[in-house]
Amino acid sequence: MIVAETADGYQFVTQPDHAALAGQFADAWGGESVDRPDPFDSLALAAYAHDTGWRAYDRRPHLTDGEPVDFREMPAEPWIGLYDEGIDAVAGMDAYAGLLVSMHGAGLRNRRYGLSPEWPETPPEYREFVDREAERQRRLLGALLHGERDGPAPVTVADRDLLRSLHHARRVPEGYDGRLWADYRRLQAWDALSLSFCITDTPPGYGEIGAVPTTDGDDATLSPTRVADGEYRVAPYPFGTAPLEATVPVRTVGEGALADEETLARAFYDAGRELRRLTLRPPAE
Repeated sequence: MIVAETADGYQFVTQPDHAALAGQFADAWGGESVDRPDPFDSLALAAYAHDTGWRAYDRRPHLTDGEPVDFREMPAEPWIGLYDEGIDAVAGMDAYAGLLVSMHGAGLRNRRYGLSPEWPETPPEYREFVDREAERQRRLLGALLHGERDGPAPVTVADRDLLRSLHHARRVPEGYDGRLWADYRRLQAWDALSLSFCITDTPPGYGEIGAVPTTDGDDATLSPTRVADGEYRVAPYPFGTAPLEATVPVRTVGEGALADEETLARAFYDAGRELRRLTLRPPAE
């Protein structure tokens, strides 16, 4: 659950609903500044389903010491189990999407393979999870390289070398010419842009979203800014549709609902879902 304090209570967004917003951004991805790789179906699946393991857990909000539990404050034991379940589910549908979602989950506890060097080193309680996902990634990539499929594989030997370098040195090898690293960064961009509209009741929550692959091979930093209630500009504009209309459901409860988890759950469902409508536009001319 994604929890944000409001003036008189708390706003909740489930992880699957946040992922669905990331999926809407993926669906519209591709414009003058960013490219849309082909094929794209595995990337869309990764965006929509990267938090599918949270579905059962997020049926109700949880409390710790009288405060709602935000996903960033969860202990390792439930967190790892939720990611294990979700990665298993996605990999069972599509190996390349599963590879990307595995990198996403492990990257959250591994400085995003060098994209977030300011984050703390992998805590001891997550080390086994990160190592296990590294092995899963090697296995999925090997199956993609050598398995039978109708079209060309989405990975190459360069991506095998990429994983080896990311796992051991957290850096992209010199001369790398595969697509996996760009696709991982696309997933990170969709995830962060979605979170920007979910982690606060006055979006955007992030002023900058970096390391976004562009058409010219360089990286861009997206900057979302509020124009009016529900209306935002994103520079550079990464979508093929302008304006882009998107939605995310939110629920808001008052502080008086925090007596215990049963009271909070009743208030959560009694509040009903407000469909937050977002309009994203290119920078002003």
